[in-house]
Amino acid sequence: MVASSFLALTIPASASATIQLGAYTPGAPADASALSEYTTLVGRQPDIVMWYRDFGQPLLYSDEIRNFHATGQTPMATWEPYDQDLSRIASGEYDSYLHESAQIAKSWGNTLMVRFGHEMNGTWYPWAGNNDTPDAFVAAWRHVVSLFRADGATNVKWVWAPNTEEGSKYPIAPYFPGDSWVDYVGLDGYNWGSSANKWESLKEVFAVSYATVTSLSTKPVIITETSSSETGGDKAAWIRNGFMTTIPQNFPRVSAVIWFNKSQEDDWRLNSSTASLDAYRAVASCSLYGGSGPCDGAAAETPAPKKKGKQLAVRSVHVTHRVRNVASGIVSYGLTESAQVEIKIVPRKHAGRRIKVTRHSGVGRNKISLARLVPRHLHEGGYRVIVRAHNNKGQRSRSHKAHFRVV
Repeated sequence: MVASSFLALTIPASASATIQLGAYTPGAPADASALSEYTTLVGRQPDIVMWYRDFGQPLLYSDEIRNFHATGQTPMATWEPYDQDLSRIASGEYDSYLHESAQIAKSWGNTLMVRFGHEMNGTWYPWAGNNDTPDAFVAAWRHVVSLFRADGATNVKWVWAPNTEEGSKYPIAPYFPGDSWVDYVGLDGYNWGSSANKWESLKEVFAVSYATVTSLSTKPVIITETSSSETGGDKAAWIRNGFMTTIPQNFPRVSAVIWFNKSQEDDWRLNSSTASLDAYRAVASCSLYGGSGPCDGAAAETPAPKKKGKQLAVRSVHVTHRVRNVASGIVSYGLTESAQVEIKIVPRKHAGRRIKVTRHSGVGRNKISLARLVPRHLHEGGYRVIVRAHNNKGQRSRSHKAHFRVV
């Protein structure tokens, strides 16, 4: 918990900022201390607090409402339909739950941003491209929005947020529900660094997809998830250049940026290094983002030289989406060469032990039963599988993830 003497000196959230700064930081908004710890790091509160909420749970819990009233951030709920078929949402099967959710939102009264079914154009979530068609997603989205509006929950602002396109992969346009059905268009994108064989500036991460969403919609843009690796370049320069130069000059319709402040597939945290944290603190104090300081801290990025030769890579990680017992689950992944593979199984929303297994795998497609990775059983709930490889040449692949649920 942050001492009150410190809080009196921190810069508050700034609703009048040209570009608002938001954050996903583990524990917030339910745990007030999580937001205090973030404020200690950055020197100010975030304007927007984003978190993840399973479809089927209350859209806002009472402790979250209490904390938002106390601190004044705009909430952004990322609403994840893990166990619900999109066609059944669109047909009205979950309307009772949706009416309850609309009433919670309406009772809250203030602005509530809702990001339903994010990254729907990817292949790693049950509601995403591998499992549901774009038409099914659009129908579900329109049904949810229509019900909230009919129930008078007009304080909800709908944030449609695909993942960035990667060449011809993950096309965005088929999933767009139409301008009248959204209040903001969002984009999730990360600089994976040399773990993905290429250091990318913030401009390279978002430019193509920004052009796509701004051609589809006239609504404001939010970068709904972003961060950078420390591997293969200068993360501090990535932050300074991206926030102080690229966003205002190249992405003028961006109205907010949400930092994913968690060590997960990579160390995405603001304080992954002292230099990274100093750079973000400079952004937070910049007048463009609601501070009172200068915005001239941009610096040239210096990616590390590319290694010669073929790089080790993990491809196409998949896992059985709904698992009733570990014997019924299968994890599959591809390798560009034989290597040692580290497989982690991490609980998403509940307490539980993490599992890590290292095994040798051959080039091409590999499959392994969850029963060979998990000693006995897994508790009900959502899990993330993270796969990363390393070889005897010292190369390490980018981490890849997939999700499954024990029911």
